[in-house]
Amino acid sequence: MNGFRAGLSLYALLLGAASLWILLAEFSSPGIRGLPTSRGEAAVAARHRPEASWAARLGVVRGDLWAEAAFTYANLEWLDSAQPLGEALDQSRATATRAVSLMPGNSGVWLMLADLGSRYRWQILSPTECLKMSYYTGPHEEALIPLRLMVAARLDPSADAVFADLFRRELESVMMDRTALRPAIVAAYEQATSQAQHLIEDAAARTDPAFSHTLRPEIRN
Repeated sequence: MNGFRAGLSLYALLLGAASLWILLAEFSSPGIRGLPTSRGEAAVAARHRPEASWAARLGVVRGDLWAEAAFTYANLEWLDSAQPLGEALDQSRATATRAVSLMPGNSGVWLMLADLGSRYRWQILSPTECLKMSYYTGPHEEALIPLRLMVAARLDPSADAVFADLFRRELESVMMDRTALRPAIVAAYEQATSQAQHLIEDAAARTDPAFSHTLRPEIRN
């Protein structure tokens, strides 16, 4: 009987400690649930970096908290890539990598890794592979689509057939089913590599020839 009571007491102690651990991490979290997709949202998120990082360290193995901490570095996506960032850039990569290692289904973190990797020419992580993971894990996350189109357009789709197919499918989805997001295609086209521009033009010509004529600035103006 004494052994049973001791075991029960130990179980209650462990349960209480686990509950306290969860609550402390949750209360410390600033509640950034998704990747900021505008300069303003990213600036607001960056101000919560200390508490988000604290909550992630406290949560240890909670991928959702590490994702929140990673999102506080989204402001780096809107800075001049020639600007020296040093430690902040290294921390963003380490935090985001930790997040996807613990929670690989977070499409927003994969997209952030793809964007930062392409902007700052990371050698360790392939932007194309990260972007493919964003497509796989969140193909229907509408809030991510404009930024994902922009990031995809900066890459060379001719170098990876799988990536090219995923990019084309999202373009066609926007043109056919999410027409309110069509301006995002135009914006992506304006910053696209020549290879990406050819893919966008081809997808538009096949899906909506009338829309394809609006892509070139001389025609829009």
